[in-house]
Amino acid sequence: MIHPHRTNGVSSTRWLLTSILATAGMLASAGQQLSAQTNAVQAGSPIADQLVVYPTLVLVNGKVLTVDEQFTIAEAIAVRDGRILAVGSNADIKRLVGPNTRTIDLAGRSVVPGFIDSDGDNAFAGGDLYKDTMVNGKVGTKVRGDSVAAMLKDVSALVAQAAPGSPVWVRMADEWINDLAKLTVKDVDALAPKNPLMLSFSSSEGLVNSLMLERAFVAGLPRDHVGVVKDAAGKPTGQLFGAAIGMVGWNLRDWPELTEQTYAEQEAINNRFLAGGVTTVTGHAGGYTVTIMSQLYHQGRLNLRVRPDLDFARQNPLADQFLRRTPNLVNFAIGDGMLKIVAAAVGPVDGASDDGGILTNEPKLREHAEIGGGLYGRNKWTGSTFTGRHWSDFSPAEKRQTEAGTLYLLRKHGWNIGGNHNMGSQASRIVVETLFDAAKQPDIKVKTMLGRNALDHNLVWDKPTIDMAKQLGDSIAFGLNAEIWSPRVVRGEQMLFSQYGERLGRLQPVKDLVEAGLLVHFEGGKPDEPPLWRIERFVTRTERYATRSERARRAGAAGSETRELRTWGKDQAIDRRLALRLVTIEAAKFITEEKDLGSLEKGKYADMVVLSGDYMTAPEARISELEPVFTIIGGKVVYEKK
Repeated sequence: MIHPHRTNGVSSTRWLLTSILATAGMLASAGQQLSAQTNAVQAGSPIADQLVVYPTLVLVNGKVLTVDEQFTIAEAIAVRDGRILAVGSNADIKRLVGPNTRTIDLAGRSVVPGFIDSDGDNAFAGGDLYKDTMVNGKVGTKVRGDSVAAMLKDVSALVAQAAPGSPVWVRMADEWINDLAKLTVKDVDALAPKNPLMLSFSSSEGLVNSLMLERAFVAGLPRDHVGVVKDAAGKPTGQLFGAAIGMVGWNLRDWPELTEQTYAEQEAINNRFLAGGVTTVTGHAGGYTVTIMSQLYHQGRLNLRVRPDLDFARQNPLADQFLRRTPNLVNFAIGDGMLKIVAAAVGPVDGASDDGGILTNEPKLREHAEIGGGLYGRNKWTGSTFTGRHWSDFSPAEKRQTEAGTLYLLRKHGWNIGGNHNMGSQASRIVVETLFDAAKQPDIKVKTMLGRNALDHNLVWDKPTIDMAKQLGDSIAFGLNAEIWSPRVVRGEQMLFSQYGERLGRLQPVKDLVEAGLLVHFEGGKPDEPPLWRIERFVTRTERYATRSERARRAGAAGSETRELRTWGKDQAIDRRLALRLVTIEAAKFITEEKDLGSLEKGKYADMVVLSGDYMTAPEARISELEPVFTIIGGKVVYEKK
């Protein structure tokens, strides 16, 4: 409407009256149209198909364990657009069903949130590339043997296969590290006089010959780096640890070619996770692994959610340069959350039971005579296997050349850490102290981190470590290792029992950790040790190994269960409701995704598992016998038991 010229009060009054009448007329017309539309709908006139979106999937007649704050148990659930549309009674959900909705009758069975495994790096096709055997661009197997001499013969054979002058990387059996650590550059120069050679003893320790060492120096490894071990005369011994060995294992190594076999192997691993009800896997991963997953997604073959902790700064003496050139990629994702970066990774503080390396404040019951590791374990950040030095022996400048310095750099640029291996109480203390200090450093470029710091493999705890972790509140989460139920066996002995004996009952005090308010969950990364197996172990606290494959084996061996089962730490047993939380919603907090994953609530991703029975009433000692019937991710059935 054109505003009149306001030459006098009369014309202004006429304009106002005209405006009021015009507005009233428009409202009356709109009301008539709305009334007509309402009458049409009430009369049964069709609504355009584009305006109606029914659920794609509903599950009814079951027990839907939502794992929400109240642990609500519903009868049915509906899914639309990959997310949960509604959870409620059968009547509530059935009225949402459309002509193309798939309906699954649960027949009283349980539905639980999709399980989240947080130690998946060993199940990534390229998870261990930085320490794997590699000759002529082909990845090989770990070298094992009954003696160091026998293993070195195998190394010599691998070098003989290599093209003249080409680099050779060889992964050695971890349990021989005590003996392998006695070798020096002279030994490997004799094995490979014309080829650069690296022997990987673990993820953080190794030995290189003169040709490989010089390559590392030329590529940017400082000759005076703390990880370059030297003899009394100041000459390099060829022994490297931390960022120095990382320089050789990662920076000097090219990728193998990605082939259909590579994709098929990873796809097969993913399918094994899905068969166990695992819908999300996380773990430290290099660019090679992430590229494999990305390629699978773009080929339409990635049916498992993957959450990498990027290895780009891990054990990297040039981490500061990499961080300046790399954007903070936390929460970058493709495919509606199918592949999503959640953190950066750093190298482990300690070792494992099979090398006697769990780093603790309290001494072990005994040191294994052959495996070694000392009474307190191995410090990978100080290279104690080579140097004999402890964390307190390092100067501040030396600490900055370890993974502690990398933690500072990551915090400076706003990265949280994940996939950080530390099994012992002293290892956890060192990391937590470093995180405290890193948060106080000046000149932080990115003040707000998008994810929690996450430490995995935690096994040996003590009160001072728990109290220190409590000070960080919900800014840190911990994965709880299940090795007490699945012991590593070396030279015929269970490694944990051989070192800790009856103290195993004090390991993994789950109830104490939860009561202390720590964010903890049950980690996993082996498809043959599925989440339901871990739940049963921590509910019963018995050692019985009861995966499906093991039950099948025992079925053919009469009397195989006649011996009495051992129980470790019965006072730390938890109920099945809490146990389910520790493989779902609490695991989601480990990757800071509790808003989208971990429980069956409206708006979250429709990731869920239909079990073969009733989770709430199955006998505690038989929980692991429940099996996934359907595994559903984003509302799509990605596994169905045949």
